[in-house]
Amino acid sequence: MKSLFLSLSLFGIFGAVLGGQGKIRVQLMGSGTILREVLGAAEILETDFGIPSDVWSVTSFNELRRDALTVERWNQLHPEDEPRKCYIEECLANRPGPYIAATDYMKIVPDQIQRWVPGSFISLGTDGYGRSDARKALRQHFEIDQRYIALTALNALADDGVLDQKTVAQAIHKFGIDPDRPDPVTL
Repeated sequence: MKSLFLSLSLFGIFGAVLGGQGKIRVQLMGSGTILREVLGAAEILETDFGIPSDVWSVTSFNELRRDALTVERWNQLHPEDEPRKCYIEECLANRPGPYIAATDYMKIVPDQIQRWVPGSFISLGTDGYGRSDARKALRQHFEIDQRYIALTALNALADDGVLDQKTVAQAIHKFGIDPDRPDPVTL
């Protein structure tokens, strides 16, 4: 992977790392300190599964939504003009998905941008009641560490029909994930 600063923006997202060559790829988004976990997931995907990932640092899902709503409003009020694209649409226009967004906040935070993302979009977050004493334990509890980010990306690729489910099952075993563990939201 190599560093890539597509644009450092006040609008809330910039490309941090561009993955290598590959027939299939994923777009991984991280917000704040979880970006390290996202980078770890990208490394796992490329090293262990040969799947490159582009990694995006999201500085503000809220600003991305505000920008998108402003553009939507402008387009609605100017029907005879060339439609504008919001910043998230511009950034992701030629970036094949699926798109995985991880945050230490609730899933609803990254969900704010879902309708402007040009492909399947999955949010990972800390919904529910946390029973942990440190960030690492919190991320394991809520299934948002690098293993779960990588697994979510693999599963999304399988759902999109470009990867087989056997690879997903092998990843679950490789990562030591208990598929029968209770959903952390219900604990």
